[in-house]
Amino acid sequence: MLQAMINNNDLIIKKLTEQGIISIYTAHSIRHFPANERKPVSAIRRMVQEGIYIGYGLYEKKEAESLLCYAFFTMLPNCGNILLDYYAVMEQYRSRGIGSYFLQQLKKEIKDYEGILIETENPDYSKDDNEKLVRSKRITFYEGNGAFFTGILAEVFGVHYKVFFLPVLKTPTQKKLLADFDAIYRHMLSQENYETHVRISAT
Repeated sequence: MLQAMINNNDLIIKKLTEQGIISIYTAHSIRHFPANERKPVSAIRRMVQEGIYIGYGLYEKKEAESLLCYAFFTMLPNCGNILLDYYAVMEQYRSRGIGSYFLQQLKKEIKDYEGILIETENPDYSKDDNEKLVRSKRITFYEGNGAFFTGILAEVFGVHYKVFFLPVLKTPTQKKLLADFDAIYRHMLSQENYETHVRISAT
C-alpha cells in the first residue's frame, strides 16, 4: 500500500509555517520524545521567528492530507550544515519504510546544505536492555539511510548523544562538523545553559 502511494505520488512534503510547527510539536512530541529532550514551546517559537528553525511534514493527499511524518531542523546562516532537531513517524505508519522515504526526500528540500547533523541517544547510556535495543535500532535506521558516526559525542541536559552525519552535498571534515554543531547549540541556548548543561567532545 505504501509503495503504491509513493508510485502514484499520493504523498506530499510541505514546508511548515510557524503555526504548523507549533501545532505538530504540541500535539505529538509528548508521545514521541521524553520530557528531558523536549524544548519549551517558547524556545521553538523564538527560533522560528529568528529564521533559524524550519519544519517539514509528509502528508497523504487522499486522507485529508493526514500527517505521516515530521522533521524539524535548526540552522544558522554561517553554518554549512543543518541539525535535525526532531524526527518522528506517526505510530500507525511505522515499520513500513515511510521513515526512510521521508528522510531521503528531505535531502532534496535542504539541497543547499553540505548535510544533516543527527543526534541520537547513545546506547551505552541506556537504563535497560529494552532502551538499548530502541536506541540501537534508531542508529541502524540512520546508518541504513547513509548516515555515519562522526566521532562527536555530546551530553545535553544529562542526555548522552552520538552525532551522525548524513551527506547532502559533501562530507566536511570532523573539525567543520564539530564547529557547526557547537555553534548551533550556542545559539539555541543561553550562555548560562550552554556552559552548565552542554558537553561536546570528539574522539
